Amino acid sequence: MLRFRFMILLLIVFISGLIQGALIPLLSTLIERDGAPAWVNGLNATMLYVGVIVSAPLLERFVRKYGFRPTIVLGIVLTAFATFALPIWPSLLVWAMMRFFIGFGDSALHYGSQVWVTSSTDKRSLGRAMAYYGMSFSLGFAVGPLLAPLVDLWFWLPFLIIVFFCLASLMLVFKVENEFPEIEKVKTDSKGRIRLILVGAGYTLLPAFTYGFLEASLNANFPIFTSRNGMSLTETSTLITTFIVMSIVVQLPLGRLADLYGKKRILQIVLAFGTLVFALANLVVDHYVGLLVLFALAGAGLGSTYSLGLAHMTEVLPRSLLPTGNMLYSISFSIGSISGPMIGAYWLSLPKEVYFFMYTLILGILALRLFTSTSKPINI
Repeated sequence: MLRFRFMILLLIVFISGLIQGALIPLLSTLIERDGAPAWVNGLNATMLYVGVIVSAPLLERFVRKYGFRPTIVLGIVLTAFATFALPIWPSLLVWAMMRFFIGFGDSALHYGSQVWVTSSTDKRSLGRAMAYYGMSFSLGFAVGPLLAPLVDLWFWLPFLIIVFFCLASLMLVFKVENEFPEIEKVKTDSKGRIRLILVGAGYTLLPAFTYGFLEASLNANFPIFTSRNGMSLTETSTLITTFIVMSIVVQLPLGRLADLYGKKRILQIVLAFGTLVFALANLVVDHYVGLLVLFALAGAGLGSTYSLGLAHMTEVLPRSLLPTGNMLYSISFSIGSISGPMIGAYWLSLPKEVYFFMYTLILGILALRLFTSTSKPINI
């Protein structure tokens, strides 16, 4: 039964990744075709992450009161309705509102699944479980953009396919029994739980910020950087795809190593490795083959940052604090996703030889913080 539930949750996470992977490029392309300025398009896109941030504290209370399954159902229903509304009212204001609700819904779907997996998985096999979790989301996110071109065949087609996947995931989630997070031995309010995590294990939230920053800036700013420096769109797409594919391929082996040698130790190694890779990228900024090799290495190491960081946070926190910890982890990821393109836009104004130093700096600070942290489990 546990294996069956885990497989269902992985399928739901795949659908969550597919929804994000499809709607981000699809809506950005349609807004661009409508002639809207780039800053308006970018602002519209950030509403997805605003929805994630707003939803996080509300979802923590919701999952504690109603359980994991209703949280996932709430997310699926919200996402399906908002996606269906997009082609009905093609306006910037309505799409910004719908993106907010999609961010809220997709966050609920993702959050409910994430807390359920981390709460019910034995800590000895958590690295492998989170690797499967990360692979499922990454696969969905990689497949999602393939739906965007279908809009040229029929405007409604990609939206209806996403709604279909939402309904399919709704049928799947009702095949498993509802469960609730573990009850705290010592009752604390939400502010008390947040304070406890930030003081005792705040550094475990940094991998989520770093991965969000890396993913969003690579998707939003890197294509601008390459086009300004004479690289073709095909070469740019190949570099980003190589990063994603390598992150999927290596995620499970890294998860197994994390279970054997410790989540924190493997996380330290991959972040130090990523820092070195992007430092080298500054030296080969004009050489496509060199960048291709380094992007493959960066994807292999850094593509697991989110899942490894989540696994490490889970082994540090007691199960009763996991809903709060996952809430803060989601917020940290969203802040990274919003700040990545903003900081990246400024970095584009600097000489091209220091562009990758932005990633070197972020990764180096996180690696240093992990090496200096004590990582003692919190006991309540």
